[in-house]
Amino acid sequence: MGYKYGLWLIYNDIELKKEHIGHITIANFMEKADAERLYHEIIEKCGNEVEISLTGKPEFFYSNFNENDKNKMCSWGYMVKCPQWKKYKKICANYNCEFVEESHTSMEYGMYPKLMTPEKIKRRKLSCQICCADMRSDFPMDWK
Repeated sequence: MGYKYGLWLIYNDIELKKEHIGHITIANFMEKADAERLYHEIIEKCGNEVEISLTGKPEFFYSNFNENDKNKMCSWGYMVKCPQWKKYKKICANYNCEFVEESHTSMEYGMYPKLMTPEKIKRRKLSCQICCADMRSDFPMDWK
């Protein structure tokens, strides 16, 4: 089932390295051409890079976290503060997509929250780049 296509903010932090690409989803449930158009518009209006703040306090994100999410997968991760989030939302409003209202990064995905191992970390800032993402797989390690 997956989440179709969308846009991510990707980061490369060795301490946050998991099986999947470290990311903060901006929008998902898009067709590929729409995701590419959205990517180009955001780059044009906001630039390709942004620095975000990671809270460090673990949170659970259940399968109903996103409005149109029919996947049974849940995750844990951290809430994120992004200075461009309101601009991203305004731009995304012109596209057929699901904008992620609460910016966050997921560290571990699974079907059973009790089997997950959330961990607290120190607050930190991360440099991120915007990219188009292919999230059609049911398995986060296949997303690219």
